[in-house]
Amino acid sequence: MLDAIPHVDGPKLPPFRGSIENVEFLKVLSSDQSDLSTGDSTGDIPHSRVFQFSFFSIDDLRPWVPGGEDMMPDDLVRYQMDPFYSECRALGLLVEKKKDDTLAVRCHGYAFLSEAIENKIREIFGFDDWNRQPEDEGTPLRAIIKDYIRFNTVCGRKRLSTMRSNLEQLNKMGIFNMDIREDNYRGGRLFDFSIALTPPHLWLWSRLRSRQQIFKDCRADLVAFDWMAKRLEEPLSSTQAKTRIEWLKRLRQRR
Repeated sequence: MLDAIPHVDGPKLPPFRGSIENVEFLKVLSSDQSDLSTGDSTGDIPHSRVFQFSFFSIDDLRPWVPGGEDMMPDDLVRYQMDPFYSECRALGLLVEKKKDDTLAVRCHGYAFLSEAIENKIREIFGFDDWNRQPEDEGTPLRAIIKDYIRFNTVCGRKRLSTMRSNLEQLNKMGIFNMDIREDNYRGGRLFDFSIALTPPHLWLWSRLRSRQQIFKDCRADLVAFDWMAKRLEEPLSSTQAKTRIEWLKRLRQRR
């Protein structure tokens, strides 16, 4: 029986309790081919996304802090800096507080993918380079199951003010996304937490970094959001405005 992870102090994400052995992979979502959109023909997880995480060496994950090497054991670095565990920690706290569906995207838990599913991915999409390190040989692929977001736009039906308020609440809970941009929002929902900082965390530890650096990181989400909102609210160019007027005319003629 799988238990909640990661196995260190802090928030943990429980395992997905359904079955994904009959999952139907529809398409690759991201440019680096690491995120897969799925729909399960058996109805266990209809219209869901399975976010699969590649592997990283401990050297890739370890932050460079002068004189801090002895304070960062390998297990702590992996469980706090690996993108998979970053998501587990952030989403685990949201699930624990029953806020995942309100402030981000509903999360159903994590799963380890069987060899049969890995073979299916290879057959359908023609790739199997998951960056496994020597120490990862034999380790199954890791995934997090989240609700499918039907909107393809950044905001969907949500106001930017509501999205910012949700982000403020995330920060107050101690979740700092650190990657606020248009690509990580769908339908007004923040769905990617792969580099999130959720205490206790090395990067928020005053013995490794200055309080000024930590404070700056804790403010980074809202600063980035305001820049994103400014980009989204920029006035249309004359060409864009003309195109929109013509589209509205055609729309009125259809009524």
